[in-house]
Amino acid sequence: MTAQIPYHSGILVDDIGAAAARFTAEIGYQFNEPTSITVPRFEDRLAGTEGEVTLSAVYSRSGPHRLELIAAQGDGIYSPARAGLHHLGIWESAMPARLADLEAASDTVVEAVLWRKDGGISAIYARSTSTGTRLEYVNDDRREALERWFDTGVFS
Repeated sequence: MTAQIPYHSGILVDDIGAAAARFTAEIGYQFNEPTSITVPRFEDRLAGTEGEVTLSAVYSRSGPHRLELIAAQGDGIYSPARAGLHHLGIWESAMPARLADLEAASDTVVEAVLWRKDGGISAIYARSTSTGTRLEYVNDDRREALERWFDTGVFS
C-alpha cells in the first residue's frame, strides 16, 4: 500500500483570528483571511442533520504541511466540544469507493459527508475506532483550485 501523507491538519477553534495570531507567534505560520464556504448538502451524522451549512475557515500559506483553522459551530462534527486538533486531511481520487469502503469497515465511523450541488462528494470525515483519529478525505479533482486558495487566499 502506498502511504497517504496528510497535507494538512484541521484545527477547530472558537476564534479564527486569535488562533491564527497564536500559531503565527508560536510557530511562524502565516495565514490568509478567513473565508466563508457554503456546502449545499452537509450530512452531519454526529448531529443527525442534513442540509446546507456555511463554514468559516482559513488555511495557512505556510507549508508544505498546512494548518486549517475552522470556526466551531453547532452540535455535530464542528461542535465547540470538539475544539482542538480535529482531523488530518488527505487527498482522495475515488470518493464514492472510499465512502463505501469506510462505511463497510468495522473499525471506522463515517461522521460527516460534504456533498456538492452536482451530487458528487467533496469531503468525508471518518474516525478510526481503534486510534480515535479522524481523517478528512478531500476530493482531489479540485486540488489545483484548492492549492491556489491556500497560496493566495482567493477561494473559487
